[in-house]
Amino acid sequence: MVEDSGTAAGTGGLRPLNAPVPVVVDASPSGVPRAVLRQGKFVPVTRIIDRWRIDDEWWRFPIVRRYFLVELRDGQRLTLFHDLVRDAWYRQPYLAPSERALQRGA
Repeated sequence: MVEDSGTAAGTGGLRPLNAPVPVVVDASPSGVPRAVLRQGKFVPVTRIIDRWRIDDEWWRFPIVRRYFLVELRDGQRLTLFHDLVRDAWYRQPYLAPSERALQRGA
């Protein structure tokens, strides 16, 4: 049994899951990432593994994002998205459907 501490419940310890992190990306004129700034150096993107687009909430606060699952020259895989409303790039901890299938051994 847990005793009531008498303090009001709050959200002080909550934080968003998979919060996007701003990142500097060198992109082609068509908007495809070519390199990502990591520890002060641009690391080239060697492969675009997957890409998809999200258009949501156009009636309130539009969300328009182009996502890219990329592999960098050092072998690291990142999920990046370009926020087309704010013209800003972010890295987001997320596994694309193609990555989830790879982890399941499909």
